Amino acid sequence: MALSRLKDGVDELFVKLPIAEKVLHAFVFVWVLAQIISSNFMHVHTTTLWQNINLVAKAHVYAGLLLVPITLVFCYKVLKRRKLGDMYPWLSGNFTQIKEDLKTLRSFKLVESHPSGIAATVEGLGLLALLLALVTGTLWYFSASSSGISPELLEIHKTSVGLIETYFYAHGAMAILHQYTLVAY
Repeated sequence: MALSRLKDGVDELFVKLPIAEKVLHAFVFVWVLAQIISSNFMHVHTTTLWQNINLVAKAHVYAGLLLVPITLVFCYKVLKRRKLGDMYPWLSGNFTQIKEDLKTLRSFKLVESHPSGIAATVEGLGLLALLLALVTGTLWYFSASSSGISPELLEIHKTSVGLIETYFYAHGAMAILHQYTLVAY
């Protein structure tokens, strides 16, 4: 019974998404999780020469490079469904829906996903964080593999990865919270 309710809750979370986006979302989720896990077994420092990095680090780098085109397709699909202004309303100074969503949150209720709202904005920020991690990692790879090391780019990449990790855990926590409220009620 609980498994059936869990499945219903997951279905409810993704009911509005096209199938291709659901598949890409799952694929990116698993891939990013693998990247986060593998990064814990890497021993790459700013002074590590490319030819001296371990096998796990090389697998992490090449997997990250393979994630780039998948992420670009994912971003395209998301932006095809949502307008740019819906995901980044703050670029035009549009905070109307965000303010409404904050009022809803202050009343201890979960917000529905609305164009230009908190959920859409958070989704947009997540895509930016993912792209930033991939771009900085790609730049580091091309620099380090051609010149041996690239300490500045490695530090920038490690910092940018902190953003996607934060998003990953917070996004997952919100999904679990939504799941709990859907299953509980």
